Amino acid sequence: MTESPVGSEYARTRDVVAAAAVLLALTAVLVVVLVQVWPPSPRVAPDGRTEIPALSTTVRLPGWSPTVSRETSLFVVVMAAGALGGVVHVLRSFYWYVGNRALRRSWLVMYLLLPLVGALFGMIVYLVLRGGLTSPAGGAADINPYGMAAIAALVGLFSQETAEKLRTVFGTLLAPAQPGRDQALAPRVIAVEPVSGPPGTAVTVRGSGLAAATAVRFGPARAPVSDVTDTLLRTAVPAGAASGCPIVYTPAGSAAGPEPFTVE
Repeated sequence: MTESPVGSEYARTRDVVAAAAVLLALTAVLVVVLVQVWPPSPRVAPDGRTEIPALSTTVRLPGWSPTVSRETSLFVVVMAAGALGGVVHVLRSFYWYVGNRALRRSWLVMYLLLPLVGALFGMIVYLVLRGGLTSPAGGAADINPYGMAAIAALVGLFSQETAEKLRTVFGTLLAPAQPGRDQALAPRVIAVEPVSGPPGTAVTVRGSGLAAATAVRFGPARAPVSDVTDTLLRTAVPAGAASGCPIVYTPAGSAAGPEPFTVE
């Protein structure tokens, strides 16, 4: 089996220009939305008392001026801030890979979806904070939009770390899922290097889903593995090995090499 060629080639100039244009346009839209939807702050009355913030605000966008409640504006603020955090992550990664001429087209989909992931994470964390840290009797007027927007932006910027933290926290509160084959990537071997050698020969196995590999079998003999990653592992031809396709063993199953290994 060979690796799928979909998205494996390097991004072309038009891909880079199109992605940069979309990201810059998205950044501008998010900044405008964040500024326009920002809820008004409490005002000080002439007698020195702090007035209750307005319960609604009018959003002025090109060709559209809706009036939204303060509660709705807070939702939009945290989602826009989370998306902006995701955009910051994308822009940093984008210019690094483009500058090093290492951007592959398969990453473009991630660049387009990461701001959406940041927006959703921002909303989820906002709901968690509203549900756990504020009084049940508290309303939108009691929420500091600056603090919520800052948290949402950081959540969007570090979306992967946020996902891991939420998984860790709720993994201790909820019963862990039973391990199954649908939770682990089935192993696949696409290359064995070299393809021949006597016992003791160092062998590199390349493929996918190899992170949990436990052994490689050469005929009737098994060999331990080292330097294991998801796409690569190293082993050595064991004593008593026989010619044939090497078989990699993982908890999710086994996978045979694409061609026989000749034991000399």
